[in-house]
Amino acid sequence: MEHNSLLSQFSMRLVKTLSKESNMQALVDLGYEVLGNPFTITDNGVKVLASTGETKVTDDPVWNELKVNNNFIFQTYSYYVRNSLFDEIARNEAPFYWSDPYCKYPRLIGKIRINNRDVANMVVCAHNRDFTENDKELVSLLCDAFSIELQKTKYIDLSPGLVHQSFLYDLLDGKFEDESLIVERLKILGLKFKSKLFVIVVDIENLDKSRSTLHFMRDEIENKLANAEAIVYNQKIVVLASCENDRHFQEIELKPLKEFIKTNHLQTGISRPFSKLTEVTEHYLESAEAIKLGNHINRDQLFYKYDDFIFFDLISNYTNGEKIKNLIHPSLIRLIDYDKENGTDYVRSFYTYICNFKNVKDSANTLNIHRNTMFHRIEKIEKLLNVDLNDRDVFFQLYLSYKILEFYKIALPNF
Repeated sequence: MEHNSLLSQFSMRLVKTLSKESNMQALVDLGYEVLGNPFTITDNGVKVLASTGETKVTDDPVWNELKVNNNFIFQTYSYYVRNSLFDEIARNEAPFYWSDPYCKYPRLIGKIRINNRDVANMVVCAHNRDFTENDKELVSLLCDAFSIELQKTKYIDLSPGLVHQSFLYDLLDGKFEDESLIVERLKILGLKFKSKLFVIVVDIENLDKSRSTLHFMRDEIENKLANAEAIVYNQKIVVLASCENDRHFQEIELKPLKEFIKTNHLQTGISRPFSKLTEVTEHYLESAEAIKLGNHINRDQLFYKYDDFIFFDLISNYTNGEKIKNLIHPSLIRLIDYDKENGTDYVRSFYTYICNFKNVKDSANTLNIHRNTMFHRIEKIEKLLNVDLNDRDVFFQLYLSYKILEFYKIALPNF
């Protein structure tokens, strides 16, 4: 009777905790109070999701490693793979005991499941007291409670590919500052990325919810690219893609994704290439900013490269919007006024000339005019501007001036 009363009381307390605006730590605190022993909740890659903090275990090497690093190093993980711990976890539906030469204290391990999928484990350490048979049932109840709690949070968004996606969440949240820790996680997870990395952000605001779901779209987008992992993050689909040749990637490998984006009318941003996984967060922000700036400029496209918007990003972050307009080169203002007064198209012609690195033939082809016409037009423009176009600083100032005009949508004839 006493045993049943204990379980009944504990069950009621769990229900009350879950019914409130609870969190993982509230369940951990309740579990520690009832079990009287410390424990961890780890995902299938042995990354710590939550743990008790009241009891300091100082003389158990395996426990200490997990608490210090928040995950196993690769050698420890390999040891437990070889010694079939993960096979035991998969085989046992109910909590079971585990001991090995590296654990000073016995363990009681329970499995946490979501939608019939093993997603995490509860590992109790018999540091404060020996286990009793009641503990198995208590751990079983706690595993069910943790399953419910995980489903209340974004963690459920990680299925399938739960462990890999959990790792990407940590990268995007900036939880890794040490590249060596990332290397250890990659070994454990069996993840491999090529030398060049990109972050791709897909804005699903225009997603037709009647035709597809967010998570189905995530899978579809991930499958369009080789060497890529995708997650749902901040109500967007974020892809970490990799390649060896960034030019080949952008011109060839991205084609299936671009077609998919076009078909589904999804706006997408892509970062500049980078090589360190510690830089994922900043390149995620680049991709998101590319979409934002692309919308502002009103470009008629769905795929935005941050490389194309660096100047606009610089301009948008200038502290004084009116002041930056004063940076427009005065000679360009004169050219705008001349076009207005004379009905000419010199502003657009000159911008084309700048974008073609002062190549008259290419500029003429772009504007669909004769080469000689373009040559005479540039001669006239140079006289009106009265600047030295061979001066690199002047040339850059003029290019930046065009970007400022475009960003603030200052009227340009035929531009």
